[in-house]
Amino acid sequence: MGFIKKLSGKCHMPDIMIVFLFFLITVFMTYPMLRTGNILVYSDWSFHGMRVEQIFRNLKRSQPFTFIATDTFQHTGVGNFLFYPEVFLYPWAFLRLFLRPVTAFYCWYGLIMLATFTTAYFCMKSFSGRRIAAMTTSLAYTLGTYHLYLSNAVLGEFIAVTFLPLAFWAFHEILFKDCSRWPWLAVGMSLLMYSHVLSVMMTSEIMFVIFLMKLVFARIDRQRFIALIKAVGVTILLSLFIVIPYLTDFIGKNITSAQPGISKPMLKPLMDVISTSFNDAISPNGIGIFLILTAVLGCALVLKLDSRLLTAVYVTGLSLIIVSTSVFPWGNLSDTPFSMVQMPFRYLSYASMFLAVVLGTAVDELSRSEAFNTTFKRTAFATMTVGIFLIPYSGHHHDLNQSLQNAGTHLLKDRKSGAFEQLPDIAAVNNSNYGYMCEYPVKYGELDYYPMKARRSTNVVGYNKTNLSIIENIILTDGRHLKGIPECGANTLKYKIRTNRATVIDLPVVRYNGSYATVNGRKARLLDSSRGTVKVRTYAGENRITVGYRPSVLYYASVIIMALTWILLAIAPIYMKARSVKHKS
Repeated sequence: MGFIKKLSGKCHMPDIMIVFLFFLITVFMTYPMLRTGNILVYSDWSFHGMRVEQIFRNLKRSQPFTFIATDTFQHTGVGNFLFYPEVFLYPWAFLRLFLRPVTAFYCWYGLIMLATFTTAYFCMKSFSGRRIAAMTTSLAYTLGTYHLYLSNAVLGEFIAVTFLPLAFWAFHEILFKDCSRWPWLAVGMSLLMYSHVLSVMMTSEIMFVIFLMKLVFARIDRQRFIALIKAVGVTILLSLFIVIPYLTDFIGKNITSAQPGISKPMLKPLMDVISTSFNDAISPNGIGIFLILTAVLGCALVLKLDSRLLTAVYVTGLSLIIVSTSVFPWGNLSDTPFSMVQMPFRYLSYASMFLAVVLGTAVDELSRSEAFNTTFKRTAFATMTVGIFLIPYSGHHHDLNQSLQNAGTHLLKDRKSGAFEQLPDIAAVNNSNYGYMCEYPVKYGELDYYPMKARRSTNVVGYNKTNLSIIENIILTDGRHLKGIPECGANTLKYKIRTNRATVIDLPVVRYNGSYATVNGRKARLLDSSRGTVKVRTYAGENRITVGYRPSVLYYASVIIMALTWILLAIAPIYMKARSVKHKS
C-alpha cells in the first residue's frame, strides 16, 4: 500500500500544489451555485435527496442505521435503503445536522468533485509516473461533459465515477506490474459497491474482457491469479453488509427493482454521440469536445509511441463508445443479465476514463518537446493546459448559474392535499421550500423495491390502483378505505386505529422479510396481503399498531466484519514495514 506515501515523502510539494489547484477549481465550480440559494431538482435528484432527508432525520433521532423510509417516500416504509447503497449519502446527511439544506448539498457536491479530481490524479500519476499527464487526465475526466451531466442529478453514478480510476489502476497493477498492490483493487471495488451496485457489475464486465485478452496474448502467472482471488475475497468481506439484505429480503421474495431491459429511446446512434460530443453539450449522449477529439486523433499518438499498453487503453475507450450506442447489438441481449444496464450510455463514464488517459499522455508528450525545454516554459504550458479545460467549463457553469438564478418559475409549491401529483419534471428548491419535496412522490424510483403484487397487480409496471393506495396512505379494513398518516420514527411507523370489533387491517406499509408489527405492545403475526403490505389482526376498541423493520443478525455481523477488515487493511502496511525494519536490523 505504498501508494499513500506519495503525499508524505520528500519532493512531493508539486503534488500538494496540484491538489490545492483542484480545491480552488472545486470552489470555483461550487460557490457560485451555492450563492444562488437554489437547487434544480430533476432526474434522480429527488430520489437521492429524499433518502438523505430520511438518514438526516434518523441521525437526529440518534439512530445511525436507516432501513426503510418513514418520513419520506410518502411514509410507505419502502426499503430502498436496503437495496441501494447509501454509504456516501451519510456525509451529506451529516452536513445537514449543522448546515442549511442548500449549503449542505453543495458542500457535499464539492467534496465528491474534489475526491474525483484527486483520485484520478494520483491513479494516473502512479500509472504513468508523470505529473502533467496525471493533471491533464484528472481535468479531462472530471470536467468531461458526461461526468458533469451525472453531477447535475444522477447522483449514484456521480459518486461511483470517483472510484473507477482507483479500481482500474489497481487491476492494472495486479495483471501487469506489482501484484502486491492487490488490496487497492479490493478497496476500489468496495467503494464502488458502496456507491452504485450496477457500476460494480459494469466494471466487472470490462475487467473480465481485459482479463481474457491478457490470457489470449500473454501468460498470467500463479502469483497474479492468487492476488486477484485475494482481492475478490476482501471485496466480499468489505461489501458483505450490502449483500446480506439482498440475500435475506430480495432474492426469491418477489420484490421489484428498477425496470430491467433496454428500450429503444435509450439507444442512441453513434453519430448522435459524436455530434453531441463535438458540440460539447452536457448530455447523457456525449463525452465532450476534448475527449471526442482524442478518440478521433488518438491513433496518431498511438502509432507514434508504439506502446502496446497505450494502444490497448485507446482501443478500449473507442470500443466503449461503440458499446454505448445502437451500433452494438443490444437487441440480442434483451433477455440476458446485460439488460440490467438499462441505459447503454452509462458506458460513456468508462470511455471517458480511458480516453482521458490517452489525452493526458498526449499532452505530457507535447510538454516534453523541444518547444518547452525550460522550467518556465513547462510551468507556463501546465498553466495554459488548466486554462484550456476551464474555458469551456466556464461557459457551462455560466449557463447553469443563470438557470439557478432564474429558477423562480420552477419553485416547488406546497402540496397540502388533493389528487395524486408527482414531482414536476424540473423543480427548484431553496432553504424555505426544501421540505415540500417530502410531500410529493419522487420523479423516478418511487416504486423501486415495491412487492411484485403492488407493482404489477393490474399488469401495469408503473402507477396503478394498488400501489397508489399505498402511496396515498390508504388503510383497508372491513371493506372500508381509510386514510391514515402515521407517526414516524426511525425505521418505525405508528398508527392509532379504533375498530368496533376484532378485525383484520391492511396497512399501507411495504412488507419485507424483516418487517414486524406489534398491536398494543404485543407481537402480531403478519398475514398475507393482496398489496404486498403489512396486514395484522386487531382487537375491538383502540389499537396502537407499530410497524417496523428489523434486519437479520447476519447483517450486524457483516457490519462488524466490514469494520474489522478496514482496520486490518489500514494497519497491515504499518505492521509489514515494522517487521521489515526489524529484519534489516
